[in-house]
Amino acid sequence: MAAVAAVGLVWALMMHSTGWTQTSNYAQVRALAAGDAEIDRWQWQTGDKAWFDGHFYSVKAPGLTLLTLPVYSALDALGARSIVRQAAANASGADHPRWTPKETPGPGKYGGSVVREARVKAQVERETPMIWALTLFGAVFPAVALLLLVRWVAERMEPGFGAAAAVTLGLGTILMTFGSEFFSHVASATLGFGAFALLFRERRDVERIGLVAAAGLLAGLAITFEYPLGLVAVILLAYALARPRRLRRAAAYLACAAIGAAPVLAFNAWALGSPLRFAYSYAVDVPGHTGHAVLGLNSSGFFGIGVPRLDGAVELLFSGRGIVTLTPVLVMAAVGVVLARRRGWRAEANVIAAVAVAFFVYNSGYWLPLGGGSPGPRFLTPILPFLAIGLAFAYRRFTALTLALASLSAATMLAGSLTYPLIGENGTGTWINDLGHSYLEHTLLTVLGVQNGWLAAAPILAAIGAAIVFCARATPHTRLGSIWAAMGALGTWIVLAIVGPSIAGDPLTPLDGDPAALTLVAGTALVSTATVLAVRYRGRRVSPEPSALVVPGVPSPEQAS
Repeated sequence: MAAVAAVGLVWALMMHSTGWTQTSNYAQVRALAAGDAEIDRWQWQTGDKAWFDGHFYSVKAPGLTLLTLPVYSALDALGARSIVRQAAANASGADHPRWTPKETPGPGKYGGSVVREARVKAQVERETPMIWALTLFGAVFPAVALLLLVRWVAERMEPGFGAAAAVTLGLGTILMTFGSEFFSHVASATLGFGAFALLFRERRDVERIGLVAAAGLLAGLAITFEYPLGLVAVILLAYALARPRRLRRAAAYLACAAIGAAPVLAFNAWALGSPLRFAYSYAVDVPGHTGHAVLGLNSSGFFGIGVPRLDGAVELLFSGRGIVTLTPVLVMAAVGVVLARRRGWRAEANVIAAVAVAFFVYNSGYWLPLGGGSPGPRFLTPILPFLAIGLAFAYRRFTALTLALASLSAATMLAGSLTYPLIGENGTGTWINDLGHSYLEHTLLTVLGVQNGWLAAAPILAAIGAAIVFCARATPHTRLGSIWAAMGALGTWIVLAIVGPSIAGDPLTPLDGDPAALTLVAGTALVSTATVLAVRYRGRRVSPEPSALVVPGVPSPEQAS
């Protein structure tokens, strides 16, 4: 619990710069607070907008807005705007102010107006502390809940390693970034995985139709936050029906799922005149001088999703912001899912595999696989808690190998989160350049008047250290395993991290002579090596002949193999 709380503190202290997604969500919150659905007043602050029937709308699903609207209304009623303005003023006095959007004026940006650009950037800067406050309720708290759910499920499948799986999910995947961003990814993933956790609990006991109904409700609510979570809802329906009395279970699940998804249809009917009319269909492609010069951003295929493409799959895996390149620990998570299936968790492993494959296939067919300026494939966030269950098995069976890739992934994600994670096509070398110039994201200390970036980030670094220490204390001692296997995997990753972006067609790659990107690869590899060697050294000092972990009712690795 202390380890998870420390990770939550990391997210709560971080105050990220905003991008189009955050400002689009925030515009929708303010519009609803005023009793409207149109975001006409704030449309220049975001590019994630739609134009329909003479008005601008956010293209985002309404779930995150509905969740944070009461918080915004309460803060506004309590006069928080003066505090927000003062916080923004304090942040502007930092050594390296960060909250002004980086876009430059030109065709399609701010209507080409320099005056509008300055005005809009100032507006966004003043509102960023309020967006942070909403992020606490819309992302940070759901992310903490997600880690607790992962820990609970993993602990029952592989006793002793639930905390390790949860903390690795929080620090070593893109959840490290999106746990403190005003996106809907984390809240929807929490609801989807929460539905799985309820069904998992129900399968371990006598039939409880109420849990099946509650799982359906959470699965439906997840769709209210993000439409693709319908894939999770369908897969979990099959999981729910893998017990007797299927008709009764299906009726309970589907009825409550419909209730959970109903707010989307109600919102569409109110805002756009039809429950089946989605703002995404009218997304602006080129704002131009009017803000809606060209529509049809997602006109190809089904809401921008076409036939899965090989180049899309390669981009998701091996580009500079791909899964294998930035968070290779997920490879061990997939290995752990296979181990879980061999250990008797066949239904659960099948669910995890189905969710992962379904989202990967759909994402590889989307016209923008990585989701714009994202530190990794953000549309794959819903699969992360499911895959994290496999980490519990991987840590137990391949400790050194999993630890090496986990520390590597966490170091990479930390570099991105401390600087500017939403890098777009600039390449991950940007993170190293920003670190070298102490150009760091603001934290809660910044708005309290601390001007030095590293000093303001010190509590975050301390919280990360505490999370790692608490996690180690919560995890039972086990045989570390072969260091050579870990070093071999590390060497393989180095090659893929250098060559992969070129294969994926990145505009800026390490092979193009980007020294900053090479520095990131070398630096994170050193962190990984040092971590494994330190654990090895400590293990030898504590016990020259460490014995394998023995958990009652759980076979040893030798027995399992």
